[in-house]
Amino acid sequence: MKKKLIVCILCTLLGLPSFAQENRLNDQERVALTPIVLDDNIPAGAHKQLENKMTQIAAKSGCSAISNSRFVITCSADILTKDITPTAPPQHAYTVALNFYVGDGVEGRLFSSYTIECKGVGTTPDKAYINALKNVRVNDPGFKAMIDKGKKEIIAYYNTYCDIIIADAQTMVKKHEYSGAIDLLTSVPLVCESCYRRAQDESLLAYQAWRDEVCMMALNKAQAAWATRDAKAAAAALEFIPTDGACVNEANALKRDIASRLDAKEREEWEFKMRQYEDQAAQEQETLEQETNQPSTNNVAVSAQKKKNLQAATNAVSEKTEEVNAPAKPKYQVKGKWFK
Repeated sequence: MKKKLIVCILCTLLGLPSFAQENRLNDQERVALTPIVLDDNIPAGAHKQLENKMTQIAAKSGCSAISNSRFVITCSADILTKDITPTAPPQHAYTVALNFYVGDGVEGRLFSSYTIECKGVGTTPDKAYINALKNVRVNDPGFKAMIDKGKKEIIAYYNTYCDIIIADAQTMVKKHEYSGAIDLLTSVPLVCESCYRRAQDESLLAYQAWRDEVCMMALNKAQAAWATRDAKAAAAALEFIPTDGACVNEANALKRDIASRLDAKEREEWEFKMRQYEDQAAQEQETLEQETNQPSTNNVAVSAQKKKNLQAATNAVSEKTEEVNAPAKPKYQVKGKWFK
């Protein structure tokens, strides 16, 4: 207890999260690792089970497991023994060495590793393999040591390359790659406090730029619909105008113009739809304010849900048929560099 108290005091003085704060962190505020299996020797049927094991290993050491981090936890395998049991029916008995790695998946740079042996028996080679994986103990102290060492390297990366990360995100925003920019900025973990705060502020700017673009796309779509006097289609587009979008005044002027040119029955339907839109917008704004005012020590500026909602709005008002602004996935360069 005394030792924990001393550590908590040191965390406060250094601006680092304490034990209690660490438990309250959102996944986006932790050091993030992507569980990935790239070894062809591991049966495809065992991939999901192994990914789940690696997710648990990461979580045990205070990391989050997400699908698009440049930093990965991965595994290769060596079959040490293969036997056929003298039973009826005969079964396959495997002894497998599982080599776990943590590192930079984009550059193929290894930070830390840990190897364990496990055994499995099954009616087929794949089942023997899968049963061997069931014997991986995620609370093995060796895994924690591996993750902790990897975390130090990841934190050093963000502290060293913060300016480059911010600049890369700003370039992505200029290219209208808002989702990828936000993903990059929100990947900075809280323990890199200075860079984290800068990235959070920058993610808000990227988010607002994205909302402004959605605003213009929705307005253009509404204006095009009203040019053919299609009030229904115009209303459907105007529903996606963000309340704080750059074109909100133009959108309100268009609403007034449309309402003034409708007959009594059409105006009544129009005003009903606009009230529905305004009520929904007010509810979303209230939810946003509640999130912002939560007594959390470390609110993530742009949550995954906000980004998901804006992505849906982008797809709805875009003229393109494919998904617009889809999150960029890292191009991993792990295979052939970490494995034998």
